Amino acid sequence: MRPSKVRAAHAALSGWLVGLLAVGPAAAQTPVSTRLVPRALSAATAEAPADAPAVTVVAIALDAAARADAVRLVREAEQAVANSGRLKLVRLADALDVEGQRERQARESEAAEAAKAGQRAYDELDTEKALVHFDKALRAYEGADLSQRFTELSRARVMKAASQVANGENTAAQLEIRTALALNPEARFSPNFFPPEEMTFVEKERKAVLSGNKSTLRVSTEPVPAQVYVDGQFRGISPVEVADLTAADHYVTVVAPGYALNQRRERAGEASLTLAPVAALPGLQTLTDQVARKPDGSERDKALRELGSLADVPQVLALLVRGGAGAGPLEVTGLRLDVLDGHNQAYAIGTVPRGDALADGSQALLTQLVSTDTPRQAGKPVTHFSGGVSSSRRTAGYVLMATGVALLAGGVYFGMEASSKSDEFKRTAQNSRRAQDLKSTGKTYAVVADVGVLLGLASAGVGSYFAFAGGGGGGSSKSSARASRPAPAPAPTPPATETKAREPLPMPPPPEQTAPAARQPAPAAPQPAPAAPQPAPASSKKDKEAAKRAQEEEARQREEELRKRREEVERQRKESEERRKQEEAAAKREQEERRREEERRRQEEKKRPSLDEDDLRNY
Repeated sequence: MRPSKVRAAHAALSGWLVGLLAVGPAAAQTPVSTRLVPRALSAATAEAPADAPAVTVVAIALDAAARADAVRLVREAEQAVANSGRLKLVRLADALDVEGQRERQARESEAAEAAKAGQRAYDELDTEKALVHFDKALRAYEGADLSQRFTELSRARVMKAASQVANGENTAAQLEIRTALALNPEARFSPNFFPPEEMTFVEKERKAVLSGNKSTLRVSTEPVPAQVYVDGQFRGISPVEVADLTAADHYVTVVAPGYALNQRRERAGEASLTLAPVAALPGLQTLTDQVARKPDGSERDKALRELGSLADVPQVLALLVRGGAGAGPLEVTGLRLDVLDGHNQAYAIGTVPRGDALADGSQALLTQLVSTDTPRQAGKPVTHFSGGVSSSRRTAGYVLMATGVALLAGGVYFGMEASSKSDEFKRTAQNSRRAQDLKSTGKTYAVVADVGVLLGLASAGVGSYFAFAGGGGGGSSKSSARASRPAPAPAPTPPATETKAREPLPMPPPPEQTAPAARQPAPAAPQPAPAAPQPAPASSKKDKEAAKRAQEEEARQREEELRKRREEVERQRKESEERRKQEEAAAKREQEERRREEERRRQEEKKRPSLDEDDLRNY
């Protein structure tokens, strides 16, 4: 029995080893998507559900001291939205640049299709066709938004090098590998696509890149600060100095709301990029100015709703930033607003440190704004504005009310004194000196009483208006509803017929009684002529005509203003389009020059003998 068990164990072990040998080649043929995983350059973000509401972020500086920090705070808020797992981020710069975003998305789709076709051709061992597709994908990704698609560009470059290796173009492949590692030292090269000598070359180049000399690139933008990305990584707000860069041409991308995305390759030194305004910039500036003028009133939420409509998103996350004097912390009011009805999904007030501590110091406030939604009250939106009455105005109203009450009390007191003096005057001899004194004093008290009562009533009335006019404070759904709706148009003057209809109608005459004998029909009485409509009073006609003229004048002014605004937007759009065309022409010329240079290098390399050509042919 024992020898048979040993033979069975030996047979099982032999079968296991044979299975491993058979599985090895099959595993090498698995699709590249499971084997090639370049690093993700952006921070990991939680995947939001497909039906998650889209949110755009805007930061508005309420004073000059907060402008730079407000731009930095936008980036942190965008990261908080992207990491929330329940909201979908739409960058305001992309939402306002519709044409540019459409072009970049078209290039992304083109690149993705080319990369997919290249991978399919590579798996089918048609490596020459794969090289063409991966090169096309690489060029298309260079025209996309590399602040979000640099990972895909790096993957396309790696697969282009793999296709060149498979075609025997080792020198060109090594040039592509050097470029890939210079831009992304952590790029992964799978041994399933690269032979051992090429993997040795990859590791040698990686070490040289990591230990080589580093350079610095200083990026500035005009006319506004912008988010700066270098090779897909966020590096700060311009002007910014980017250190620890390799000696290569790096992809620099700058993004700012209201301006077209600008992107080009730069080496160490100075890089100044100009941002071209888009057609939506005037509207953005108008709405942000409205918010900055009245950051606590209903105009704030109304302007933010219009901004959401301009960006075509259902929610807006707004950060109102006040810097103040000195190096103290920023005062930040944040709200996430539903564009449809103005409901504040989230609201928070807090302080955020400046400088390097801003990123960590703002997380608590931003998490509060994106983590949960505030329910509506009885189906009505919740708001957090003061209804148009500022705290200083309300305080002044209360002071005036108190002053009015004091003056009324003083008026009543002096009125009683004047009445007392009058009674005493009547009981005193009229020709005496005391009577004259009582008369003079009584008149004085009477004047003081009248003035006190009048001033008290006026002061109390003005104070009541300052303190209570404009509705209640924050959280009032009724006040928010009134503020979010446009003011109703003035009611037209009722016509004369309506005025007449409201007058009491005359009673009909009693029926005429006839004797029983008089049964013969009486001759038909002539029908009374219908009463002519009474002409409307002259004052009503004048009011109606005046209202009509006022409406026509208002409509004309509105049309003129809209016409001027459309002309301004059209002019800016044409200027932006012209600048974009010039930049595209310059970029095409630059790409053509690089292509010619690369073609020249290829021709020179082909003339030289290939490295280890006999060994590679045998391999």
